[in-house]
Amino acid sequence: MHPAHALDEVRRAAGFRTVDEVAALAPSVLVLDPASTLIGTGVSIERGVLVFPGTTLETRSGGTIAIRTGARLGPGPVTIVAEGPHVEVGRAELGPGAVTVVAAHAPVTVGDGARLSGGCVVEGPATIGAGAQVLGTVALRSVELGAGGGRREPDPDRRGAVVKGAGRVHGIQLGQGEVVVGRTEVSAPERQRAHHPDVTPT
Repeated sequence: MHPAHALDEVRRAAGFRTVDEVAALAPSVLVLDPASTLIGTGVSIERGVLVFPGTTLETRSGGTIAIRTGARLGPGPVTIVAEGPHVEVGRAELGPGAVTVVAAHAPVTVGDGARLSGGCVVEGPATIGAGAQVLGTVALRSVELGAGGGRREPDPDRRGAVVKGAGRVHGIQLGQGEVVVGRTEVSAPERQRAHHPDVTPT
């Protein structure tokens, strides 16, 4: 068997599209390196999505993944696994740095304008609202981050919720303009304005 055909069979057996099938998503989907990109058969990707090398979108046990127009996956590696439940990524930015999203028992939603970066891990159930941010080597599960403006919103009180730092952050609900910092222990929720003393209240 030709090596390329053998690779196609391996990908199909693992539930992924072939290299040619990934390449065929262009030009509507901007896949920069089809050979290093793994996309499962249960994945839908809308026009205008930018996919950097090393991205893995895997679906198992009937799980599904939807990547909406304007999303940016990478520079990564970015890994999204839906094992049964659904993962939906809006017009969000995943990367730079490693980002892992896993829906093994419950769904994950990432809203428009959200940003995940720097080695974070998000496990379902999780709702990352529009404009919310997950920054650093934090591991989230059972969280709800309130929606708001993105990181360029001039008023910190109007930005989406933020989790940053390191360590596990489980079972929290943050509202607009709130932040928690993961260290050896997770901080109590604070107003983001406290981290931006140079910003004049509006």
